[in-house]
Amino acid sequence: MTEASTVASFRRITPGIVASARLAMANDVPDTTKSEMALLLKKAAPVLGIDGTTYHVMDILLGLSRADDWKGAGRPVVAISNAKLAEYTMRSERTVIRSIRRLVEAGIAAYRDSSTGRRFVYRNEAGEVISGFGIDFTPARVRVDELRQAVVEYQKRLAAELTAKRDIARLSRAVEDLCVAYPDAAADFRSELASICQGDSLLLDRVTEVRELHERAITTLSPEHVPFNMTCEGDIDVSPNINTNPESSPESRNKRTRSNEREDSQLDDRSAVERAFEKKPDEAGVGQQDPTGFPQRDVNAIQGEVLGSVSVGLLKAACPEAQSMIAMQFDSWASLGRAGETLRRMIGLSEAGWADGRNKVGLYAAAAILATVLEKSIRDPEQISRPGGYFRAMIDRALDGKLNLERSLFGLADHRYGQSEK
Repeated sequence: MTEASTVASFRRITPGIVASARLAMANDVPDTTKSEMALLLKKAAPVLGIDGTTYHVMDILLGLSRADDWKGAGRPVVAISNAKLAEYTMRSERTVIRSIRRLVEAGIAAYRDSSTGRRFVYRNEAGEVISGFGIDFTPARVRVDELRQAVVEYQKRLAAELTAKRDIARLSRAVEDLCVAYPDAAADFRSELASICQGDSLLLDRVTEVRELHERAITTLSPEHVPFNMTCEGDIDVSPNINTNPESSPESRNKRTRSNEREDSQLDDRSAVERAFEKKPDEAGVGQQDPTGFPQRDVNAIQGEVLGSVSVGLLKAACPEAQSMIAMQFDSWASLGRAGETLRRMIGLSEAGWADGRNKVGLYAAAAILATVLEKSIRDPEQISRPGGYFRAMIDRALDGKLNLERSLFGLADHRYGQSEK
C-alpha cells in the first residue's frame, strides 16, 4: 500500500524536499537492517555533504529508530521534538531545524508532518506503526543501492587522489634533483613545475602534467643515461676466474651483504616511528621560543610522548568501527597516516584543523587521536557532541603533556572484548 508523505504548509518547499517526499511514497522498498543503514549513511555523509551538527543530528535520529521499522512494510519514522534534539546536540533549535532540512534535501529523509506540527508515533501491541508523524528515513531505504555505489566510487576517488598526491611529491623531487644536477638547463623546468603545482587544474590532471614533465626532464637533462648494449655479438668465450673461497679478512668481515641491506631496509620501515621518539622531551626544542617567550616543544618529542606506549596492534584492536567505516585497516603506521584524510572527513573536521593537529603533534599521533575520536563518536554519539572540537581538545592535552591515549585505547579494546563475550 502506498504511504502518503505530507509536508506542512508552513514549510518552504524546495525541489529536494519534493523529491524526498516522492521517495517516501514508494511501494517497493528494499529490506535492510538498522545497523547496515546507519553505517552506510555515515560512510556516505561526505558524498551527501553532511557534516558537523547535521551529522550529529542524523546519528541521533538513526539511533532512535526501531530496528523492525527498517524491514518489510515498516517505515522508519522518528518522533522527537526540535527542542529535545537541541538539548542533545547543545545547539539552538534553529540550527537543528536547518540540520533536519539538510537531511531531507540530501534525499535520505522526508518530512511526515501532522496537522498540528507535533511529532508522535502510535503503535499496536505487535509494535507496528498505526499512525506516525516525524522524520521518515524511507528515502534512505529506497536509495540503498545508489548509496552503496556512491560510497564505493567515493572511496575509489579518495584512493586515486591519495596516489596522485604521492606521485606529484615523488616526481617533483625527482625533477628538482635533475635540475640540481644540470643547473645550466634547469630554469625552464623549474618554472614549469612551479606553474603546474600552483595552478588551478584538477589533481588528476596535475599529476599527468607532472609525469609528462618528469619524462621530458629525463630525456633533456640526462641524455647520456641510455641503456647499455647488452648484445652478445662479438663476445669471446672466456671462462671467468672466480674464487669461491675468499680469504677471511677484517675488511671482508665488516662488509655488509645485500641480504643484510634488504633486511635492514625492512627494519627501517618498522622502526621509522620509533626513531622519531628517541628524543627526550627535555632535550627537544632547545633555543626555540614561541611569540609569548615560552620554549617551544619539538613535534617529534610530543609524538613520542603520545605514542610511546601505543602500538599499531592496539589501535587496530581498539578501533574496529572506525576501520569498518573508512574501509581501511590500521596494519602499519604508514597506513594509519594515509587514513588521516578520510578519518577527518568522517568526523567533519576541517582541513585547517587537521593540518594544525599534524603540525603540533605529528602525523601519526594526530591520526591515532583522530581514529580514537571517530571510534568513540560511533559507539556513543551522545558522549561526543562535537567530534571536531573533541579532537582539538585532545591535541591541546597532548601539547600540555596530559594526554593518556594508551588508557583510552585500552578502554575501547576492553569494552569491545567484553561485548563480544556476552
